Amino acid sequence: DNSVLTVKNKVNSVVLDGCKKVAVIVDDLIASLDVINCQSVKIQVNGRAPIVNIDKTDGCQVFVQRATGLATEFVTAKSSEVNVCLVEENGEYSESSVAEQFVTSFKGGKFVTELYEVVG
Repeated sequence: DNSVLTVKNKVNSVVLDGCKKVAVIVDDLIASLDVINCQSVKIQVNGRAPIVNIDKTDGCQVFVQRATGLATEFVTAKSSEVNVCLVEENGEYSESSVAEQFVTSFKGGKFVTELYEVVG
């Protein structure tokens, strides 16, 4: 609770489970960074992270570097208020939210799930 964890160098993976108001700064990940059952967490990846898994989490802000973060896959389930920030070399960043709502309908002989967009 209310902690900052810094992981230096390259590690296989980092798992946060049941944390509140925690920040993690990691250099490089070989496999994944997992955030499970957490609230109000901030993640900063300074190097490479192939996969960031966010599960059953409310409030997660992930900062990735443009040079390496574009290759990162973000997998979310049962989570809300998830934002990904793409950090430029000059320190400026752009923030994008991860969709929380989807709609599944029967199309072309099978069920298809798509992003639910509210228009208006």
